[in-house]
Amino acid sequence: MNADLTVNADFEQLRSPADTLRKLCNQSGVPERIQGEVELVLQELLTNLVEHAYENNPNGVIKIHFEVDSTNISIQSEDAGLEAAFNLDEVKMPDPLSLAEGGYGMAIIKSLMDDVSYRRLNGTNIWKLKKHYK
Repeated sequence: MNADLTVNADFEQLRSPADTLRKLCNQSGVPERIQGEVELVLQELLTNLVEHAYENNPNGVIKIHFEVDSTNISIQSEDAGLEAAFNLDEVKMPDPLSLAEGGYGMAIIKSLMDDVSYRRLNGTNIWKLKKHYK
């Protein structure tokens, strides 16, 4: 099963991709726990794109491609926002005792997904996330 979606970089539109993901996962028999984890990852990714890539400019556009089969869930997003300002290999879970606000999104994504990659190509940010569930 797969689906393509395009949404504006607006928090009001971020529910639609999650609904699409849930529908594909339900049709493919993905366990509920895995669905919840991947939905959280999707929300973290899209929130980061709205806040950081587009700096809360709702005119930005995010393209999302989903693929769900009997063993894997794959998500790819593309946007023309600002380039990611960190090295994905250096992302670590912040110290929970530091009480810092923010900084958990990419660490959560990396901890819950099996494969996470980012590249910038011709002014486009491309995120690829994959979860193996069987």
